[in-house]
Amino acid sequence: MTTTAARPLAIIADDEETGRLLLAEAAEQVGLAPLTYDNGTSALEAALAHGASIVLLDVEMPGMDGYAVCRRLRDDPRFAITPIVMVTGHEDSTAISLAFEAGATDFVAKPVNWALLPRRLEYILRNAAAAERIERLAYFDPLTGLPNRQCCLDTAERELAAASHTGEQVAAIYLDLNSFKRINDTFGHSVGDAVLCTVAGKLRRSIEGLSDARTHVSLARFGGDEFVMLVRHREARAVGLRIAEQCSAAFKDPILHEGLEFYSAPSIGLAVYPQDGEDVATVLKHADTAMYQAKTGNAASVAVYAPAMSSRLRDWLELEGRLRRAVHEDRVHLLFQPKFRLDDQRLSGVEALLRWYDREHGEVSPTRFIEIAEDSGLILEMGSWVVRAACRQLRKWLDAGFPVPVAINVSGKELLHGDPARVVEMEAAAAGVPTSLIEIEITESVLVNDSATVRHALARLRELGCRIALDDFGTGYSSLAYITRFPPDRLKIDKAFVRHVDTSASDAAIANAILSLAKTLGLVVTAEGIERPSQLEWLRARGCEEAQGFLLSRPLVAAELEKRYLQGGSAAEIQARNQTGPQTAAG
Repeated sequence: MTTTAARPLAIIADDEETGRLLLAEAAEQVGLAPLTYDNGTSALEAALAHGASIVLLDVEMPGMDGYAVCRRLRDDPRFAITPIVMVTGHEDSTAISLAFEAGATDFVAKPVNWALLPRRLEYILRNAAAAERIERLAYFDPLTGLPNRQCCLDTAERELAAASHTGEQVAAIYLDLNSFKRINDTFGHSVGDAVLCTVAGKLRRSIEGLSDARTHVSLARFGGDEFVMLVRHREARAVGLRIAEQCSAAFKDPILHEGLEFYSAPSIGLAVYPQDGEDVATVLKHADTAMYQAKTGNAASVAVYAPAMSSRLRDWLELEGRLRRAVHEDRVHLLFQPKFRLDDQRLSGVEALLRWYDREHGEVSPTRFIEIAEDSGLILEMGSWVVRAACRQLRKWLDAGFPVPVAINVSGKELLHGDPARVVEMEAAAAGVPTSLIEIEITESVLVNDSATVRHALARLRELGCRIALDDFGTGYSSLAYITRFPPDRLKIDKAFVRHVDTSASDAAIANAILSLAKTLGLVVTAEGIERPSQLEWLRARGCEEAQGFLLSRPLVAAELEKRYLQGGSAAEIQARNQTGPQTAAG
């Protein structure tokens, strides 16, 4: 092989040394850097590794002949319009037909007119450049430079056809960015476009160097924030899964743009031809279904298609539609979980809990419908609904002479992609209630990423006078680092540690440590999930300030809460009532 400077490449394969030298000289005369080989296999490997502006192939070579190299190059989307010129000593119609059937752009008959060959190559390259400009307009995305949807579909047709002949598989990897719509809605399309370009770059680097003689990998922007990768290989399922996981790992770090941080991790689905479908449309549909499974699931960000997913996806989308209508039509409602001080056994506040009763599905678990809301982007509207309903209820209690602090749960996605401070300020003003009576509950995981966006959102809420409570404390993310960077006003000990605090030495040690930490930092502690008097007494003896749980009260509708606790009720009276039978949540 000859060495070259950094110029457009001409890949040359001829088993005769004189032919190689003269073809290389002609290529240099038109400004190309020649890479010469004496066999088709090496020329093919070089073309796949480095690309080429033109490929010149002798037909008759040992091992892989020129026709075979040409066919293999045309199988690769990168060489769809690259000019491939066959150099042959045969001028009969059969040889010419074989050349064009293999995908050749042109042919040159031997003996070659070496004086005219450079002009011939110039003509071929000029036509190829014009064809490339047309193709880029029709088949490439102008924003990211990646192949577009139509190009992806055409490539998929070729890959499936090739796989059917060779006995290979084709994996379709469908990737969708989570929360991208909220980036566009919040920061504008120019920022969204910049994020998409960064995403395209990450994906390009993730698959860089993976294509070789045995593995065909292509990447396309399928539309919006969706990308598709195609992998043709004898073990495409395993290879595709490795590539998908590699792409997912590339998004663990935030995307940075002009001082902003975006955590737009992808959901990825994978389906394989021929096992998961016998045509392009079916395989892509099933990869899309698997992607939705990854988006709605609780485990890995990569899901491999299984037939059962199709029915689950239909159920999920149907429930999402019903939830959206329920929020828009005020068919969701709030319950209020009372919190009690342990020193004087009086009501200290309530936690607003969203509930949804659907006529067809009955009482839908909050875990399920909140997950649907976060996946679909409905969480921002739902969060605004909760703040509005809580402020209106707080107004009613104030009018009745009951200044009850109300805690509202705010998700990480609301903090990252919404503006909860603006929502609280607007709804509190509309209802005429002081924001100092509103407490914002967040989970530990929100603070773990140490996002500047989250810190700013929490600072804005605190400027309004809202208190910040750290919910589910101790469940796995606990770190002194984030507590000191943004100290909350309250820690809530998760019920997992309260459940056996009076019987388990390890749970007691964790609860003691949290109480000690909170006392040192000047934070109030609320224990969740109180179900037995012995738990309550253990916590009271160790200085825990507040408690909530079924022993004290289940979540109640506003009217029942007023009747039971806002007119002189205490924790002792509540326990006495509980001994007569379990309470049930009204409404």
